Amino acid sequence: MIQFIWVGILPACLVALVLILRRPARQFAEEMHVDHARDLFRQQREWLEARFLTALGKVDPIEGLRWEEAHWHDEVLWARDRQTRRLLALIGVHFDSSPFEDLPEVTAPRHATALFEFRKGRWFAEGKRLDEIRPDEAVRRNQRFEPVVLHPRRGY
Repeated sequence: MIQFIWVGILPACLVALVLILRRPARQFAEEMHVDHARDLFRQQREWLEARFLTALGKVDPIEGLRWEEAHWHDEVLWARDRQTRRLLALIGVHFDSSPFEDLPEVTAPRHATALFEFRKGRWFAEGKRLDEIRPDEAVRRNQRFEPVVLHPRRGY
């Protein structure tokens, strides 16, 4: 009789333990993942920006040319896609005004955000961008992104 009780109690306890520890374990793993990903991003940033411009130029050549003249900010805002849980690096860029901006039908955004995605252990630059929004605004306004809180001693 006691064996039947243990057959029911032991699996129930194991399930409860898994449910309790799942979130802290995931957070710990994600934090370790973030540190590695940030180091890789720092090492590959110039190459990733070049890949971004190449990918954007293939999708939209005119936009690619405009982005080649953009001023890339040094700061990187780290976020996570809520749906896929993938780490994102968001970098702000701003554009100089063009002589055609005085015309009402030609209004190009003055700033934008470039998105880089970390998946399968490497960074991808696919030309994804958010026009007319800065990285901090993108994370604050877009429910798809959640900020990655960095440990104070590891800030970048």
